[in-house]
Amino acid sequence: MKAKKVRTKREKESSSTFFQNLRPKFLDWEPPTEEEKALELKARKEAREVELKRVTDLAKDRDVEKEAARRRYRSEAARKKQRERG
Repeated sequence: MKAKKVRTKREKESSSTFFQNLRPKFLDWEPPTEEEKALELKARKEAREVELKRVTDLAKDRDVEKEAARRRYRSEAARKKQRERG
């Protein structure tokens, strides 16, 4: 014996509402206003500046680490030379 499928009653909607719901949403698109364009431009500029600052900070840190490693290597080499002489 098959179980009966339970159907929920849908509210009746008018035909105009039905067709309005079928209408693609991209048709309602409106171009951005000048103010919105200006805000987007400002946000992009700020994001670019933040990214540039982040990258330059990383480069500075990397250069500092390289210089520190170079100094350590030089000082170890100098100590080694002194041991060889002495």
